[in-house]
Amino acid sequence: MNKRYFGWARWLIIGSMLLLLVLPLSAQDDAAEGSTDADMSEEEEPEIPFYSSSEGFNVPILSTWVDESDNMTALFTNTDLQARIVTAAAGEGDDPTAVAADKLGITIGSEPIFTNRVNTADGTWEQRYYDEGDTHISILSKTQEGRRYVIAFIESNPDVAVYMPLIDRTWDDESALPGIEQSIESLGIATADELPEPTLGTVSLPTGEWQTATYDLDGTIVTGYGLNFGVTDYVAIAVGDNASVPDLVDAYNYTLLGGFFVTTSNVEYLYLGLAVVVIIFAVLLISMWMRWRNARRDLRTVEQLTSL
Repeated sequence: MNKRYFGWARWLIIGSMLLLLVLPLSAQDDAAEGSTDADMSEEEEPEIPFYSSSEGFNVPILSTWVDESDNMTALFTNTDLQARIVTAAAGEGDDPTAVAADKLGITIGSEPIFTNRVNTADGTWEQRYYDEGDTHISILSKTQEGRRYVIAFIESNPDVAVYMPLIDRTWDDESALPGIEQSIESLGIATADELPEPTLGTVSLPTGEWQTATYDLDGTIVTGYGLNFGVTDYVAIAVGDNASVPDLVDAYNYTLLGGFFVTTSNVEYLYLGLAVVVIIFAVLLISMWMRWRNARRDLRTVEQLTSL
């Protein structure tokens, strides 16, 4: 009799474990079957190739640039544009300028011409801008989950100086002109009072419809590019006249808007899930054992009563 009760408990435990395994799989199959028709009815969107770093971040691959990335750092080079874009991760306390200089293989010895913090849809970024002779460097960095992520743009064209600032949108007007003029002043190119009336226009790039403003500052052409992106304006300032500037603007902002993101680690949730499963099975086993023990006790009671 005791063996019979133990056998039932054993098979009940095994059946419960199999049920817990089968139900999630069948639910996934049902969900997949239900979404097939919807997926087929929608047009397939073009796939964006992404670089994924072992450091946990991801950026779009610039297909028209030379990919010199390794497993940790994304590096894209365009010799025709004399420019490079690098994305890297470092310790939270590391200096972003030192990180960018190390990854680019350059020395940045000057003080930044402009630095501040800007709030975007994906967090707060610190930005720094440098002039090193004919080399001009724009550095963005932010901290997330104990790491510092750095995105740096460097161009070395002696005919033009290009900077890629981000501006907090504090005005209601849809125009990008306030952000362009604020950037020109912040970079020390000219004050707002020194700026003449600009020639306004637009340029269509893969990243969006950019507004442009061109100024003639005593024979020096300064062109600003602005794109409204919610709480932030993405701006590019070019000092000098060069037809390749829109390509630089699009490539750098494609990295940001296209877009950069960090893959969150879910290891702790995996361990939590495993712990919950172990607890459930432990409770189930204890429950089956208690039922078996109570059944034995009831059996003894019945046997005692029948023997009277």
